[in-house]
Amino acid sequence: MNEFAPDLTPEFAERARREGLTIVVGAGSTAAGNLGGLVYELDPAHRDPTVVILTTAAQRFVTPAHVRHLGRCPVLTDQTTTAFSLEPLHVWLTDVARRILVYPASAGFLARIAAGSATDLASTTLLCATGIPTIIVPSMHRRMWTNRLVQRNVECLREAGMFILAGPDGMAPSVGDVVLAIVAKSPQP
Repeated sequence: MNEFAPDLTPEFAERARREGLTIVVGAGSTAAGNLGGLVYELDPAHRDPTVVILTTAAQRFVTPAHVRHLGRCPVLTDQTTTAFSLEPLHVWLTDVARRILVYPASAGFLARIAAGSATDLASTTLLCATGIPTIIVPSMHRRMWTNRLVQRNVECLREAGMFILAGPDGMAPSVGDVVLAIVAKSPQP
């Protein structure tokens, strides 16, 4: 383990259990290219235990190594396995999570979550996250964002207690605006 690529170790797991974990889910959208910088801006001093889950679609825009390097935190994918007992991984993650951020959320990802479709680590984690403050930041073309089907999915997620942070045109807000919203909506330690 080096300082730029910490793994999901037993020590990290114990720290997450004690202090609470921030989970950042990256889905497939061009805004995923900003994910490493966002994770860094959330906690520039790297004080809070954080993990990033990248969907397969997100990995078309950003690599796990890039996010791991900038965010200095474990990055999980559907291929992630642990060297110690954290199985099922999505249950452990939500047992220790104190907040979740989905950035960026594509129309397809919103639809999967709204439908309760557990198809990968990201969606199973979100579906297991009952009662955990969750902020979703959609990012898609404005015509997709204004589509009635997408808006129906957004409303479904709001009714489920998730906070939707979106610009009027469907584009993700700036990284700074996202960080400010997370700080405002997160429970204090």
